[in-house]
Amino acid sequence: MVVFDTSILALAFDENANPPTDPATGELLTQCSARIDYLIKSLSTAKTRVLIPTPVMAEYLVRAGMDRDKRLTELTGSRVFVIAPFDIRAAVECAGIEDADYVRLRAVPESETKAKVKFDRQIIATAIARSATVIYTGDIGLASRAKRNNIEVVMTWELSLPPVDPQFELQYGEEEMGHVAVLSAQSMGE
Repeated sequence: MVVFDTSILALAFDENANPPTDPATGELLTQCSARIDYLIKSLSTAKTRVLIPTPVMAEYLVRAGMDRDKRLTELTGSRVFVIAPFDIRAAVECAGIEDADYVRLRAVPESETKAKVKFDRQIIATAIARSATVIYTGDIGLASRAKRNNIEVVMTWELSLPPVDPQFELQYGEEEMGHVAVLSAQSMGE
């Protein structure tokens, strides 16, 4: 089982979600929709369930506005997605989560609010309580905390692009492939 945070969930279901900045280029992540679609297809093919912790669901639905009911129906009606509550098991895990910065400094890092740290810890605790192995996120703070708690993290900009059909590549050559990728991205709404 894997976990999607709010940023990944929004990219998967909200056509107005902005792609994150790719730290390698300083530009918006290219072909973000294709990467997310390929991730979901790969997880579905592998029959991997996607855990949505209720704190993530709450943040996602707050951002949904008028589409709240539609988005809720999409997620709860899917066999791929599992909505997981922050329950007693998660609360126990949350109490035991190591947060080296907080323990060392007895304070929240300046770049984050206490609420943000608590929110991240609830997501991680829910993941641990449900034996999730990977968190997909675009949030560096969440990623750092998850790694310190032995959960593998895949950042949005680390997501793979779908493989290119070799026949397509032979037909058009490498130079044209860049243009085709741009056209494909534009037709997918990026």
